[in-house]
Amino acid sequence: MNNYITLDSKKYMTSSKDWAPVWLKPATDRITLSGEMDVTYGPGLIVGYTGSIIAPVTSPGTGWGTVSDLKTTLAKRTAVTFTAHDSSTAVNVHVLGPFNPASMSPMWDASSNEWHVPVRVLEA
Repeated sequence: MNNYITLDSKKYMTSSKDWAPVWLKPATDRITLSGEMDVTYGPGLIVGYTGSIIAPVTSPGTGWGTVSDLKTTLAKRTAVTFTAHDSSTAVNVHVLGPFNPASMSPMWDASSNEWHVPVRVLEA
């Protein structure tokens, strides 16, 4: 098990306060005119994670991403590679927003600052 995730080939820490797995069962539902519930399920189960990625202003070492790297990844309109904390296998995911980054310091560009960026990461 790792203490980081890998997103688009860069390592990032995640917030232990809100990082968690997500399982989505595709479905549509409606109430019919007779008052009955009508539910249709799609195939499969979508697996992913939700929470905050911690992105420092300055990389802590080789292979680690920065807030600039993360911003570049979040701007992509395609699937990217992702490896979870508890896996050694990379999968293709879509990283969805909205992205509401929060600076941990009033000095946004300070080399010691880090940004917490909430995301949804869902397998493609």
